[in-house]
Amino acid sequence: MLPGREVFWNIQFGEITYALAVVVIGILIYAIYRHYRRWQVGRPANRFNHLVRRIRDIIVIAVVDGIFHRKFFEVANGLGQRSASIKNWLPRELYAGLAHFLIFAGCIVFLIGSFLDFISHYFFHFLQGSLYLWYSVVVDSFGILVIIGVILALVRRYALRPDRLDNQRDDLVVLLLILAIVVTGFIVEGLRIAATELKVTPDWAPWSPGGYVLALVFSGLSQSALLAWHTAVWWIHMLLSLGAIAYVALFASRLFHIIWDPVNVFFRSLEPRGVLSTLDFENEEYFGTGKIEDFTWKQLLDLDACTRCGRCQDVCPAYLSGKKLNPKQLIQDLKGYFTDVYPLATWGKVDNNGESRRDMLAEVVTEQVLWDCTTCRACQEVCPVYVEHVDKIIDMRRNLAMERSQFPEPVQEALKSLGSRGHPYRGTSATRTEWADGLGVKVLGDDDSEVDVLYWVGCSAALDDRNMKVSQALVKILQAQGINFGILGMEESCCGDPARRMGDEYLYQTICQSNIEILNGYQVKKILTTCPHCFNTLKHEYPQFGGNFEVIHHTQFIADLLRQGELKLGAQDRGKITYHDSCYLGRYNNIYEAPREIVQAVAGHNQVELARCRENGFCCGGGGGHMWMEEEPDQRVSERRVAEIIEAKVDLVATACPYCLTMLEDGLKAKGVEESVKAADLSELVASLIVKNR
Repeated sequence: MLPGREVFWNIQFGEITYALAVVVIGILIYAIYRHYRRWQVGRPANRFNHLVRRIRDIIVIAVVDGIFHRKFFEVANGLGQRSASIKNWLPRELYAGLAHFLIFAGCIVFLIGSFLDFISHYFFHFLQGSLYLWYSVVVDSFGILVIIGVILALVRRYALRPDRLDNQRDDLVVLLLILAIVVTGFIVEGLRIAATELKVTPDWAPWSPGGYVLALVFSGLSQSALLAWHTAVWWIHMLLSLGAIAYVALFASRLFHIIWDPVNVFFRSLEPRGVLSTLDFENEEYFGTGKIEDFTWKQLLDLDACTRCGRCQDVCPAYLSGKKLNPKQLIQDLKGYFTDVYPLATWGKVDNNGESRRDMLAEVVTEQVLWDCTTCRACQEVCPVYVEHVDKIIDMRRNLAMERSQFPEPVQEALKSLGSRGHPYRGTSATRTEWADGLGVKVLGDDDSEVDVLYWVGCSAALDDRNMKVSQALVKILQAQGINFGILGMEESCCGDPARRMGDEYLYQTICQSNIEILNGYQVKKILTTCPHCFNTLKHEYPQFGGNFEVIHHTQFIADLLRQGELKLGAQDRGKITYHDSCYLGRYNNIYEAPREIVQAVAGHNQVELARCRENGFCCGGGGGHMWMEEEPDQRVSERRVAEIIEAKVDLVATACPYCLTMLEDGLKAKGVEESVKAADLSELVASLIVKNR
């Protein structure tokens, strides 16, 4: 006799479960349709483009992020580079990742095992002999792992209780349901083995380790008791399994993320990171998002896909600095409001409309929460299901700025200056070209000769006293290398990034279209920038309005010169040097290596990585308009970052962004360490060591 088992052994009318399964699946399909109907109240969004790429990517993401849990198990600093602490060589989510992986992997193996059982029973019988024994040991082993995973999850949620987890009743119900299903499954198996294999084929029993242990416990029962208990527990196990699916469907349980997450990943934005949507001012009836219906259907899908895991909360610089913004809570508040306005039970009909509806931007989210965001994208970097937090915040800011004219006074003043003077530095008396006095820089319009590269100076490097030194340093490098470059001079205006991130899309588009006209008038093809915000806007957002240029950040340009051996540097001991990753250069544009190549050329073995770097880098606090906004002294993001720099015991922090340079220098002064720890742009370090070879 070959090893094997009968699917409905000792069960009469077991096929009834198939009918029950059809009912449960029908309930699940109905629930999915209810959610789909709700999403349709949102505005259109083209997320069906590039279908081949979406299908290909969802397969890769499902394997890397789904099966192998990359978001859990990647090392804390993103790529495992040498850092100040050994803990940063370990997976950032080792405990949570292990618990989730054990549960996930075990359930997947269970589903595959059940499917193989069904095929073997009804179509061709292949689960027998040694194949059955190996099948049994694998399925049982993964069942044991599920139990371990559930216990780890229970301990984490209800004993360790990390701050980011807000335990709800559903969390406990889900874990107990999974535990009950697996445990009753082992009990059923143990009773069957005790009634059959232990007595007839005892060599088979150990191949089902979970059931075998329980079979030994049950071996003292009579045959009739074993059969009776087996039947009773079998039905309990089946009803629990089917009931769990019905529970998820009817009560919109967190386990619904098993369905929504791959859907949300499939429909994620394929635009360059952080590129914002445009507004058609000639045809739009409203500006920005002031009501739940103003979100797109994909943004409403985001709300259902969020699993409340709290990773975004753990990395948000605003939240960690004590501000009101909590990206997880933002999404959950919007989700709760969405359900209040469009309850699932009403099939998408408004049940709480008109005067009784709460104002989404005053009573649900609040203005302070929206203005706290620095747009650093750390939340989206760690989100395992690709929820788009920043886009929603900017859309709501647009409504505040353009529909309600509600924004902090410093924002209002910066926008006024942008509109009237072409830059947000309201108090400056400097002109666009004063920084270049005596440097012999060619100005397009004053000189008819063509240039190979346009240096887009940017507002900070042209108008801020400290950052003028950065533009002067870059000019020194360009001239030393014989680069044929020029600037726009007085014709240069702000790129528009501050206006767009502060919600004034109309002002941004006005600035953008004017700049494109000027650049096209000079037939500019290649643009060099020192500001990552200018770089990101010119490279990725100007094409939305027909401005297509080759845009290079100065760290890329300098690193390329170093690689080619064109740029020779002398030696100078500046002590230990670390590099602070700019959010708009790193997370927005994936430029991590070029700045580090420059630091390596300057510092050699004195190069030090901060504990939080690369993808896991911490914001300086200047993005999203915060360069021109006031912060409470005890809530300054820059000072938190400076504390990490001080902890690294370095002598100098190198930057590649004017916002970062300003914010970090302010933080160093606030901490009283400006004499012992210096801040400088990478171009300044290179310019001070340059060896003329021409």
